[in-house]
Amino acid sequence: MQTPSKETILSLLALEIAEQMTYLDQKILFAIPCSEFLGQAWTKKDRNIRAPNIVQMTKFFNDFSRLVCSEIISQTCLNSRIMVIEKWTAVADICRFFRLKNTWNRVSKSVRHTIDKLQSLVSSDGRFRNLRDTLHRTDPPCIPYLGMYLSDLTFIEEGTPNFTESGLLNFAKMRMIAHVIREIRQFQQTPYKIERIPKVVNYLLDSGKLMDDEEMYQRSLMVEPRASRLSSSFGHSMAVAAATVAARHSSAQQEKDSHGTTPN
Repeated sequence: MQTPSKETILSLLALEIAEQMTYLDQKILFAIPCSEFLGQAWTKKDRNIRAPNIVQMTKFFNDFSRLVCSEIISQTCLNSRIMVIEKWTAVADICRFFRLKNTWNRVSKSVRHTIDKLQSLVSSDGRFRNLRDTLHRTDPPCIPYLGMYLSDLTFIEEGTPNFTESGLLNFAKMRMIAHVIREIRQFQQTPYKIERIPKVVNYLLDSGKLMDDEEMYQRSLMVEPRASRLSSSFGHSMAVAAATVAARHSSAQQEKDSHGTTPN
């Protein structure tokens, strides 16, 4: 059973968080065999058996996104929320909480610029065109955004028949699938040399810190009540924080390069 962590985002170094995120992601990524990428195994009812590592990586991604949101919304003080956002921005992209207009308006321009850049990087426009270009220019080690490749495989599986009109096996489809898996495999070849820091790992894996969507929404109303009935509804369709994994491949180097402007 996971021991509750006494740490908070403000008590840890941004660089250590980024490194330990990478450490945890790498452990899962390197454990995924090629077979889990076949036949959309991660979407089936028996996915926990056929694609357990992909399921685990997806869960970690989603839980981490929820941790970011929960840490922001748990701060009752405006200045504390600003500090939390600025700290998380040093680690990865932040979204989902743009309802907190007063908080976002107080975040520094440099931090908001960083967020805009990260959001542009992981935009799904053009089938993740910006992210693909960046990954193709990046030398390993690197932790890619797995969701992009899973979308590619789904597109191929559902849009291309297994057999040709003459009844022969569609080798063109097999080659397309192999190409995607080969791209993923290249990121499984070169590991980061990162040592485990127990207090940071425990913090990242502490499910007790996570709020569900309804809790976060109600909490957001508490810390920043609606100004009027005309305020836009936050609803239950909050955006997914897609940048958290995608931005990690260069997080350690970026953190060191920008040490003078990055929150600790």
